[in-house]
Amino acid sequence: MHQAKKKYGQNFIKDINLIKKIVTSAEINNKNVLEIGPGLGALTQFLVKDSKKYLAFEIDLSLKEHLTQFENEKAKIIYIDFMDVKEIDINNYFNNEEVHLVGNLPYYITTPIIFKFLEMNQIKSATIMVQKEVGERMISAKNLKSYNAFSAILQYYTHVTKVLNVKKEMFSPVPKVDSMVVRLTKIERPYNDEFHKLYEKVSKLAFTQKRKTLVNNLQNGLNLSKDEIIKLISALHFDEKTRAEALSVENLIDLTLEIQKNNIHIK
Repeated sequence: MHQAKKKYGQNFIKDINLIKKIVTSAEINNKNVLEIGPGLGALTQFLVKDSKKYLAFEIDLSLKEHLTQFENEKAKIIYIDFMDVKEIDINNYFNNEEVHLVGNLPYYITTPIIFKFLEMNQIKSATIMVQKEVGERMISAKNLKSYNAFSAILQYYTHVTKVLNVKKEMFSPVPKVDSMVVRLTKIERPYNDEFHKLYEKVSKLAFTQKRKTLVNNLQNGLNLSKDEIIKLISALHFDEKTRAEALSVENLIDLTLEIQKNNIHIK
């Protein structure tokens, strides 16, 4: 029996009905699938069967003997940290076709994996299990306590939907917190890479300190006086007492467009 390794954040799903729900929600029938952290193969057994072509990255080499059973001419498992994988290698394996990501992500590296997913153009969707608190931020809407820059950036690039909550008792070993399965589907925005990066900067700046107003937070990063910032946001019909948490993704896009149009530099 494989001993879960704490350093890799290993918690294995043991509920077969939950596993089937995750696979169904991923909608991967006859599609190319990339799995991160197959572990003991709970999801893998179904993903390999349903997918057009399958590739997985597993950091724990000691699982190789167990996972070999899932490999065939259309299913391959590589023992390397996903964060070290180059996009070109994934594209080559899948012949530059669309790819869909599935995985029970280790909590300690969830955010870096999500941002790597956002950067990889061929990967069109991700159905992932994350810590519930992180999931709440991912799906959060404006004016909610959980809404932050991460929410706004993720929802700029993807349509985020909650699939289901997962109780910690459904894992072995039992983690300290509950989880959530979320599905991310990439959105085609009518902007270039330069604008995408500017939107990320503006969002992070707007949420610098959540308790402060948008005006105060923008002052920290824009080479403008307070009056100039008030004039800038007034053009967008934002009140000077507005806080970032009151701004939707579309509001933040408008703010980014205004900053870009006026050639305003962010420190």
